Amino acid sequence: MGLVGSVFGLRVKVNREEAIDLRIPRFNNGSSPGWNAGSPMLVRKGKDVWFSLSRPVIGEEPYANTFWQIYQRQTSGWKVVLEDREPRNREPCPIAFVGPDSLAIFVNPKTSYRFFREQNQAALWNSHPHLIRFSVNTTKLRPSTIEPHFSSDGRFREHTYRGIAVWPPTGEILLFVLDPDSELYHPTYRDAGGMWHPFDPFTFPIRSLYPNLFVRNGEAHVLAISDIKEPVAEWRNAKFEVFRRHWDYAFRDVYYTWTPDAEGGHFEPSILVDSIRDRPGYAMNLDLLVDEDGTVHILYLKQRFQYPFLRDRFFPEEDLSQEIGYAQVKEGKMVVRRSLVEVSESNSGKKGIVGLFWGRLHRLEDGSLVGIYSADLKSGAEMHVVELDDAGNPSPAVRVPLKIPMNGRFFTNTERGGSKPGNRVDLLELGYGQEYHTVRYAELEIQR
Repeated sequence: MGLVGSVFGLRVKVNREEAIDLRIPRFNNGSSPGWNAGSPMLVRKGKDVWFSLSRPVIGEEPYANTFWQIYQRQTSGWKVVLEDREPRNREPCPIAFVGPDSLAIFVNPKTSYRFFREQNQAALWNSHPHLIRFSVNTTKLRPSTIEPHFSSDGRFREHTYRGIAVWPPTGEILLFVLDPDSELYHPTYRDAGGMWHPFDPFTFPIRSLYPNLFVRNGEAHVLAISDIKEPVAEWRNAKFEVFRRHWDYAFRDVYYTWTPDAEGGHFEPSILVDSIRDRPGYAMNLDLLVDEDGTVHILYLKQRFQYPFLRDRFFPEEDLSQEIGYAQVKEGKMVVRRSLVEVSESNSGKKGIVGLFWGRLHRLEDGSLVGIYSADLKSGAEMHVVELDDAGNPSPAVRVPLKIPMNGRFFTNTERGGSKPGNRVDLLELGYGQEYHTVRYAELEIQR
């Protein structure tokens, strides 16, 4: 019998909680197992669960020094059912259903050598972004390739910041791949008839990466975070004094765009969901979910100061604070924006430490929407679930009774990856560590 948490009729039960691997070596290539947090890495079909995990090969020079594995939960535990033969990728590889019974992994293997970057002792490679598909209805996997069609202007490398969304009932697929030389995304859409429709090269008003994508019935939606070098000279110099590096990036603007006609190859003008520019802050897109009636639900993280030392130096009288924000967009217009939960030095009682870690959206079997988030509160690290009404108002929070709360980036069995709404929520934490990365899994059951 699992542990149960409940408040006013909402019950959260932990069915299982497992440490899968606590000693994955550092990638040494600028990424990590949970680096592509915008994309699906975990899927569920009925009682079956799969996830994608990347591992580095020790001694292999970066950048393309990792190989991917697909794990499936079986009666005897987690088992690798498919993996790459050699290290050919830099970034983790998302996983999604591309049909009712077809699972695919979005890979980007190196194809030809470009040159060696002396400044960080890394090799750059041309690459080949594509999908590897296999049926989940057989024990003998026979992988096949799906070749997307991108804009002819794309020149793809080991850095792709790629994203994927699917709609299994129709076989629709939306892919994003970045050309790191031009810093433009090259989206492409596969329609219900299997035809690819490349978009024109695309960017947000400020370069934005790590996209959450959603696609259904010809509509495409995108949520991303601005990712640029620190624009304020004083703050940039202060960061350099501490980190002794010039590549510390600023994430401060959360952008959303969409198109009602993905075959047309163009997005509508971007919406600035939220921003923090008057302070050296930090924001991150967390999740994107679209209802059948077209209501777009957006979850994001926002904090006033990226690092405590920036507050101490430039705004010493102010609190450190973080919030998980929620927004609704309908027909290209934002109709709701509010904070679901806020933590600060003042209300946490922890001087110099503020911790809202991560969050996701999930629809239950009856269609109701819940938010799942992790936070560092007075009592320590905790995870909570809140139900959101039609206007985005949260119910009282229910604590998730995990023995070890997930305080890193966690993934769920999201609809963006082809998993169906349901009362079972899978959590996959791909934790970032200074020496080793970690992989933890939990299965929750949420009931009224």
